[in-house]
Amino acid sequence: MSAGPPSALRVRGGRELKGDVRVPGFKHAFVTVLAGALTGRSVVTIDNCPAIEETRVLTALARALGAEVHSDGSTVRVDPSGLTGQTLDPQLVDRIHGAVYLLPALLARSGRVHLPAAGGCRIGDEGSGARPVRQYAEVLQRFGAEVTVGADGSLTVRADRLTACELDLRDWTSDRELRSGPLYSGATKMAILTAASAQGTTRLRHPYPKPDVTELVRLLDATGRPARYTPEGDLLIEGRPDGGHGRPLRHVLVSDLITVVTWATAAALTNSAIRLTGLTPARLAAGLAPEIALARDMGLDWRPTAGTLELTGEPPSAPIDVTVASHGIYSDSQPFFMLLATRAPGVSHLRETVWRRRFTHVPELRRLGADIEVTGARARVGGGRPPSRPDQSVAGGDLRAAAALLLAALMVPGTVRVGGADHLVRGYEDLVADLVRLGADVRPED
Repeated sequence: MSAGPPSALRVRGGRELKGDVRVPGFKHAFVTVLAGALTGRSVVTIDNCPAIEETRVLTALARALGAEVHSDGSTVRVDPSGLTGQTLDPQLVDRIHGAVYLLPALLARSGRVHLPAAGGCRIGDEGSGARPVRQYAEVLQRFGAEVTVGADGSLTVRADRLTACELDLRDWTSDRELRSGPLYSGATKMAILTAASAQGTTRLRHPYPKPDVTELVRLLDATGRPARYTPEGDLLIEGRPDGGHGRPLRHVLVSDLITVVTWATAAALTNSAIRLTGLTPARLAAGLAPEIALARDMGLDWRPTAGTLELTGEPPSAPIDVTVASHGIYSDSQPFFMLLATRAPGVSHLRETVWRRRFTHVPELRRLGADIEVTGARARVGGGRPPSRPDQSVAGGDLRAAAALLLAALMVPGTVRVGGADHLVRGYEDLVADLVRLGADVRPED
């Protein structure tokens, strides 16, 4: 076994990057599509899967629970017929957050399931940063399940029968008009996955709209659990406790949206020419529409053409005033737009309405010389003050913070130590190796 990813990197910045990078499938969509496949009885082949920690752990969990899972490069083949387990391995669950979405499949098969406390990035609003779980419990209860929530965030769920219902997903938002908040996405995904195995037709009002949901809806419909959007935007799902038609099918994942944002940011910060390849252009453009529009406001062109995206390395030419919301740009994108704003002229403002405390990268960017002030859930970014202070040590407390700080270090004319680099395996196939291949000087700390 390998020693695992390095926890710290030494970065010598000031270099331009040049070359091609292939973008894999979307991390968040893989999680829901795999979970959706396990609720049915079709053998599902998932193409364009990312080689990241989430993929490795979820496939290992599925195998341990009795499913037949074969991985071959970027393809994962799932036969859910043997799924019988009732308890998930706590050591595996502790490594990621996405294990929670296996609950509906196991509940439908066994009538009882225990999920130990899940891991993943600690970006929650509680003092410990723990991710909330009450939204999952409440959604499952609406379908007739009995749920016990442990003090540690573990879930024990029982249900002899799952019954279709009607849910207004705004009940799990912190702002009903804006339709945003930390519970909204997870509540929608749990509702869709549970509805697939419930008896009857479930109506979901105001569902979370992003590709990690729409990819799941496509998968369920293709496996014989009819799922469609009404003209009003509601989502109707005809549950099939028998698991659907059972015919084999293939599903190609949409390109990873946040990987695209990461590389587009890297190009703009370092004046680099980078070409992204292997894209699913139509679905990528639709899913990334808020980010593409915001980039355009900054003078950047992030529109994919065919299966590629040419990034010319133009720096941002205008500041932004943006609210990060569940129907807008991803919260995962916020650290990258903040970083871009340090190089743009003028003063930018960012308001975070999903993970309101997701500003752990700010003091680290300030240590590198950036001009950023945070008040509550709002950040003010002084333009023209990009990271430029060498001989500093910074650390990312979560996946996207670590990635943003790594990109920030690429701008600094000198050496920067970036800690928390072990978070990167949860969202990138090998970001460090790709950066080095394109010309960056990034090395594991001795």
